[in-house]
Parts: sequence; structure tokens; C-alpha cells
Amino acid sequence: MRCIEGAVQNYAWGSHESLAKLQGRPTPTEKPEAELWFGAHPGAPGELLDLITADPEGQLGQGHTRLPFLLKLLAAERALSIQVHPTKAQAEAGFAADEAAGIARDAFERNYKDDNHKPELLVALGEFEAMAGFRPVARTAELLDRLALPELDFLRGDLRGAVERALHMPAGDLPEIIDALTRRCRELAANANDWMGEVADLVVRLEQQYPHDRGVLFALLLNRVVLQEGEALYLDAGQLHAYVRGTGVEIMANSDNVLRCGLTPKHIDVEELLSVVRWEELADPRLQADADGVYHTPAEEFILRRVDGEAEIAGPAIVLAVGGATECGELHLDSGSAAWVPAGEEAHVRGKAFIARPGA
Repeated sequence: MRCIEGAVQNYAWGSHESLAKLQGRPTPTEKPEAELWFGAHPGAPGELLDLITADPEGQLGQGHTRLPFLLKLLAAERALSIQVHPTKAQAEAGFAADEAAGIARDAFERNYKDDNHKPELLVALGEFEAMAGFRPVARTAELLDRLALPELDFLRGDLRGAVERALHMPAGDLPEIIDALTRRCRELAANANDWMGEVADLVVRLEQQYPHDRGVLFALLLNRVVLQEGEALYLDAGQLHAYVRGTGVEIMANSDNVLRCGLTPKHIDVEELLSVVRWEELADPRLQADADGVYHTPAEEFILRRVDGEAEIAGPAIVLAVGGATECGELHLDSGSAAWVPAGEEAHVRGKAFIARPGA
């Protein structure tokens, strides 16, 4: 059992304060800090990757050769790209096709960085806003009626048709449409105290962050979700989503496969994205922990448990402290720091922490 350090990722959408405050460091930070990675991902090599590489079965247990998940602290000050992740089968086929085409793995136009899927779970550490899954079509029709902009009629009807029309719209047509939408949303946000007013406010904020980006239109199609501390969002393959603002703990299968469709300067492959998206409504994507603090998901790669008190754990596991001093066996963890408990070892955890373990 030992302490492990997280690897900071300085993405433009990150926060100059959130992660530093969580860890008790001075603010504001020089660069935006978006994520703090804990795991054995090759993209952020560190002590844990070295330990597992040197003795995989000793660290993970008999028959296991790599840690199947990546644990993160995530802090969003600006919205992330609207994105979707493939199924395992889609990732395998897409990766093989990119390899056969000779596309360099770091090329701008590369879609599949590896052959794995990327189910992910995010638990809010405070108020956390996101867009996740398609809003029921009937409610979107009500919103479009309220906006009363004929320019947006192309978003009516079936989900796939609406998304295709939004993604194939000529870039030169976007400024006029988005300007009209933003003007109307400012009016609605100022005068409506219902969910439509909240969506209108989101549209205005997204347009300020990403002027005339077609991704702004997706706020009219996707659920706006606001999590409170301890509430979670599980995102399976095919579900369009974007984190908007807030700080949380995220766990995911080890993969870098992301297909984007807006709020980004990165590559957008429209046809590939359309083939991966699940064209179904998602009424409420939120997830609650059970009485033991466990968040149950279909993902086989990970199990995440929230502890606010005391718990006994068995390795292999990562223990991430998220508030005040936390004890993990004989180790003392400050907020925002973590410990690795290898296979065959047990630990008593006392404090406020998240425990990440491989799934069944």
C-alpha cells in the first residue's frame, strides 16, 4: 500500500481554482487545470503504471495484466465538446479500419486511438451541470414552440434527422441562425422561471464560450442535467453528452476513443458519429448510490464506491480522498490525493473518499 500522485491535465476548458482549492494549493493557477488522473494510463505514466508493468499479477491479482479503468478528478469551467463513445465492437472495427488506412495514431483526423469502449461514470462533488442523452422529442417540440423561430424547424421530427440536418448545415448559415436563437434565448431566460428558461440560459452561455458553433444547437435536443453532491451520471456507448461546469470524480474504462460533433476545434467525422449514436430518448440519466455508497452500472471494468465515514476495503483498489484528512490503513491522505492498495492487501478507510476497484 502506498500513496500515488495524480497527473494534472491542462486543457483549455479547465479551472484555475477548483482542483487547487480541493488540494489546498494557492489560486488561481497559472494554467487551467481540467483533470487529475489516477491510474495506469499510458497517456500519464507514473509510479502505478511502473508497479503494474513490473509485477502485474502481484499488483492486480492472478490472471490480470492491466488496470482496466482510469480514475479522475475533473473540473470544468467551460463546456467540454459534445461527444459520444463507441461500443466495444465499434471500437474494434474502427481501430482496425484506421490502422489499415495507415492513419497515424496522433493524426488530427484519426477517429479511433485504441480498440476499447469507454463507459464512464461521473459523481458530482458539488453542483455539476451537463448535457446528457436526448430529451424526449415531445418536450423538445414544446421548447421549439416556445422559441417560435421558424429557422429552427429543421430540429423537429425524428432525432437522427434533426442531428443530421444540424451537422450538415453549411457553416456560412450558422451565424444568422445562432444569432437569432441567442437573442430569443436571452429574452426567454430573463422572463421564464421554468426548465425552458434554464435551457435558454444554457444556450446563451454556450454561445458566449463557442460563438456560432453548431454545438450550441444541441442544447435544444439534449437533456440539461444538474447534479448535486453525491449524484451521478452514467454514460454508456452511443449517448451524446457534454459536461458544462462543475467538479466531480470520474471513472471510465481505459480508452481515448471520442467522436465529437460540436463545441470543439477538434476533428468532426459526421458519418462515423451518426453510425455510433444511439437514436433513443433518455428521460433521466441521473444515478444514485445504494445504501453502501456503491454506484451500480453495467460497466464491467470498474466499481465506484463513495465513503463518508468508515469502510473496510480489499485490493486492488485506488482510494481517492475528497475532503479533509482521510486515513487509508496507516497512510494519511490530504484532500485530492490517493493511495493504491494492491491485490491481497486490505485497508480500513476513515474519512471522505471514493474507492475505485476493477469490476467483476
